Amino acid sequence: MITENEVVYDVGSDHGLLPCFLVTNNICKKAYASDNKDGPLSKAKENIEKFNLTGKVVPILADGIEKIRDDVTTITIAGMGFHTVKHILDGKDLSKYKKIIVQVNKDVPSLRRYISDRHFTIIDEKVVHDDFYYEIVAFSPEYHEKYSEKEIEFGPILMKNSENIYLEYLNSRKNMYLSIYKKAHKEEYLEKARKIEELIDIINKTRSN
Repeated sequence: MITENEVVYDVGSDHGLLPCFLVTNNICKKAYASDNKDGPLSKAKENIEKFNLTGKVVPILADGIEKIRDDVTTITIAGMGFHTVKHILDGKDLSKYKKIIVQVNKDVPSLRRYISDRHFTIIDEKVVHDDFYYEIVAFSPEYHEKYSEKEIEFGPILMKNSENIYLEYLNSRKNMYLSIYKKAHKEEYLEKARKIEELIDIINKTRSN
């Protein structure tokens, strides 16, 4: 989701591996590794020196984007809960940034609703699998009409995606809801499973045409 010539500010960068990867692989000429804890940031500094990236990857001790630099074009926030991300972004002027890329560990629909309520534009979405399935959402501050409930739940871009990994992810969600329904017998979970099944059918029909 990150293209050439972007300057990335990675929030909660931990050991700084993402910024180091971006610069080492010539995806970015410069990146910032920001964290609010001294321990992880010291590890980030070690990695910056290890990969000879001093001056190209800049470590910053900061909470969220409080100390973001003027040359930043893209913000990345990954591995946090939705409410933490909301706290980081609330009240901030995001209009100057090309894109904000977010991966929340849970409650992705709440992230999309947050984007929708502020009339931002979702510009890219991905599903990746690494022991668990993760959704990654990239958005820009450009104006967009509010998204529908279906788009908020399943992703306006992902819904048009016929990649196998997305279908695998949908099936895993469907099976999770069916499992909960069998234990709790709450109709809401059965309804969620039905909606996912409907979407899977639509995608499969699109693929076959």
